[in-house]
Amino acid sequence: MPGLVNLHGHFECAAFDFLASEPTSFSQWLGGIIQAGRGMERDDWLRAARKGVADSLAAGITCSADITRSGAGLQAAYEAGMPALIYLEVVAVDASNLMETVVDLLERLKSSEPVAQAGVQRLGVSPHSAYTLTEAALKACADIARQYTLPLSIHLAETADEVELVRGGSGALARAISDRLALEVIAAGGSGSTPAEFLDGLGLINSALIAAHGVWLSEDDIILMRQKGAAVAVCPTSNELLNVGEAPIGSFVERGLSFGIGTDSIASNPTLDLFVEAGKVRAIYKKQGGARSKLRSQMLVEKLTIEAARILGFDDDLGSIEAGKRADFIAIDTSAKRHANPYDYLLESVTKADITHTILGGEIVYENR
Repeated sequence: MPGLVNLHGHFECAAFDFLASEPTSFSQWLGGIIQAGRGMERDDWLRAARKGVADSLAAGITCSADITRSGAGLQAAYEAGMPALIYLEVVAVDASNLMETVVDLLERLKSSEPVAQAGVQRLGVSPHSAYTLTEAALKACADIARQYTLPLSIHLAETADEVELVRGGSGALARAISDRLALEVIAAGGSGSTPAEFLDGLGLINSALIAAHGVWLSEDDIILMRQKGAAVAVCPTSNELLNVGEAPIGSFVERGLSFGIGTDSIASNPTLDLFVEAGKVRAIYKKQGGARSKLRSQMLVEKLTIEAARILGFDDDLGSIEAGKRADFIAIDTSAKRHANPYDYLLESVTKADITHTILGGEIVYENR
């Protein structure tokens, strides 16, 4: 079958795989990421990103939307010959370092472009979130993406604490962030808006955007994002491990919001198994009262392949097995199991352990017999 397309991940966060050992709170986990990343050098990030790519290939992922702060994700994907949309991340910015950060982002884009052009990678911009950047920094990212016609990704409405911070400038996350960053939205006592509405006012909700998580999107947010042509990458295992809730998948389907499926990083998802993720999406949808006819197994498998490729803008090159496209596909051992419907089979019986081969560009890059 076609190789799997991961709509949200972080190759370089393979360095923090120990953080996914047991469920925790989001704020504790985020603090662990920040602490563990201190002191890491370029070689450390690159070693981690290479592991992240290798883990992805072993899970049948042949294309990924990857967010990289260090730039190591681009280098690792290039070395592996793996198609990827590499978002250069911007995080932890307030007035004290805004101009320096903008200049740095432009320089990173310029220095990364030759690598992307030489390989099968494309570049994007990822302002981390509404709670780790000032309004000026968020707007600068939107402006740069628009000026250079670059895709955008942002972590959006992942937690209830994020909603409380943006709407009211309060809560546990606001208290934790205010110790590190001077954000206007906290100082002003909130914006009175949801995170999606807040980001829309800064020019970030548009057809170039893939928003990661979307757990706490309201009905009005979902309508707004559909109208603006944005998409959401749902990450059920990561959300489960960090105890942040479940995305309103039923509302996404009913409102016609484009969405796909991501693993997030191995720091919050120890398996990186998109078959498992898709099964969880179906279970969440069923629990929310969704009609199976509106989210059939075939549609979910397409959300791991051609539909995900379309959201990333790679569908002319991959996402299906057909003449003229890349020879990126996976082989699955089906000898031990049987099912009348192949799509139900993939969601109910297959895990990454059943993948015997991963092929990129016609070359075997992973083999498990």
